[in-house]
Amino acid sequence: MDVANFKNLFLEYIRKINENSNKVLNSFCEQFGLTNSQARILMLLHQNEVHTIGSLGNDLCIAGANISATCKKLEAMGLVDRSRDLDDERVVLVTLTEEGNRIVQVMDEALNRKMRKHLEEEPDHTYEEIITVLKKLNRLLDRVNAEK
Repeated sequence: MDVANFKNLFLEYIRKINENSNKVLNSFCEQFGLTNSQARILMLLHQNEVHTIGSLGNDLCIAGANISATCKKLEAMGLVDRSRDLDDERVVLVTLTEEGNRIVQVMDEALNRKMRKHLEEEPDHTYEEIITVLKKLNRLLDRVNAEK
């Protein structure tokens, strides 16, 4: 396969994977009145407990101003708390509230059930194959991005 063909197939499948993962997440977001971005922020906070606006932006590849605005909306919904770092007041810390944590747990359990239902149909080695290919793809993209 030549590079141009690989690039075109790569871009097509990345788009399809992104579209499908958004559709899966949307089905859980709608019941709580959340956008995909809001749900992803809540999930990251659930995994790591405390984030800064900057670390959320880096992890989600979203500009800090957009993350900040989204976190303000989540705070108004009672799902996150925002506070200034005592050592550096320029830094805004974001944590889940009890309600935010409850919603993420419900979404996470429902997503696990849905995924498990379909993953159980696959042989165990399929999981390892998928992860192996994703790691290889990520290493390739790291090398491409490292080039000046």
